[in-house]
Amino acid sequence: MEHGQNSLLDLQVDQQCAAYLLETAKWNRFLAIVWFILCGLMIVFALFAGTMFAAMFRTMPGMENASGALGASASIIITGAYLVMAAFQLIPNIFRYKFATQAINAVRSNDQALFNRSINNLRIYSKFWGIVTIIIIAFYVVIFIIALVGGAMVSRGGFGN
Repeated sequence: MEHGQNSLLDLQVDQQCAAYLLETAKWNRFLAIVWFILCGLMIVFALFAGTMFAAMFRTMPGMENASGALGASASIIITGAYLVMAAFQLIPNIFRYKFATQAINAVRSNDQALFNRSINNLRIYSKFWGIVTIIIIAFYVVIFIIALVGGAMVSRGGFGN
C-alpha cells in the first residue's frame, strides 16, 4: 500500500502528457469563451425581456386590459430566470477559463505552482457540475416516485371517487 502512495507522489508529466494537457486547455479556453458570449446574450435577453413580453401581451386578443400587470409580472419572472441561468453558467465557466489559461501558461513556462492552481480550478469546475448532476438525478428520482404513486392512486380511484 505504501508503495502505491509513493509512486503517486513521484508522478511526472512527460512531453506527451503535457501536449495532451495543452490541447485540452486550448479546447476548454475556446468553450469558456463561447459560454461567456452565450451568458452575455442571456443577460442581454433578460434585460429586454420586459419590453418584449409587454409588447407580446399587448398584441394578444383579449389581453389588452390585463397586459399591464400580467406583462410586468411575466417580464420580471423571465428576467429573473434568465439572469439566474446566466449566473449559473457564468460562475463555473470562470473556473474553466482559469484552468485553461493557467494550464496553457504552466505548460509553456514549466511552472509547477501555476500548473497546480490550474488543476485546482479544473477540480472546482468538475465538482460543481458533479454536484449539479447529482441534484438533477435526485430530482428525477423524486419525480419518478411521485408519478408512480400518482399513477397507482389513479388506477385505484384514489383521487376524489
